[in-house]
Amino acid sequence: MDDFQRAVRAAVYAAYGDTTRPPTPDELSSALGAPRETIVATLRALADEHILVVMPDGETIWMAHPFSGVPTDVVAAVGAKRWFANCVWDGLSIIGLFGDGRLETASPATHQPLVFDVADGVVTGEAIVHFLVPPHRFWDDIHYT
Repeated sequence: MDDFQRAVRAAVYAAYGDTTRPPTPDELSSALGAPRETIVATLRALADEHILVVMPDGETIWMAHPFSGVPTDVVAAVGAKRWFANCVWDGLSIIGLFGDGRLETASPATHQPLVFDVADGVVTGEAIVHFLVPPHRFWDDIHYT
């Protein structure tokens, strides 16, 4: 990864932290003073390296782990901010980045609400988290995983 790719990656994560959503290529272009075409090419290069995931349009950020760029049923909340996460693991990671918080989702089997509270690094809740896909296989189909 070169310095410009690092700058784009850092700007993507900063935007998620500040706004709770992914930046658009135009926003990244403005923030970094680079042509939009350069930003899009860099996002695609970062996707090729599994640093983030772009939508099929090739320029909209779908995922920058642990953040989701699209609404999901996993929501991490810290203070007044709420982020969509790709899974419970990612949601807990978001809370770990920003402080004590709450993760809200639902059981995929029963659709019953599931809530996990995180305080001082301790997770409490009334559920067990199970991953159907082992982590070493996540990128086999990251859109499903």
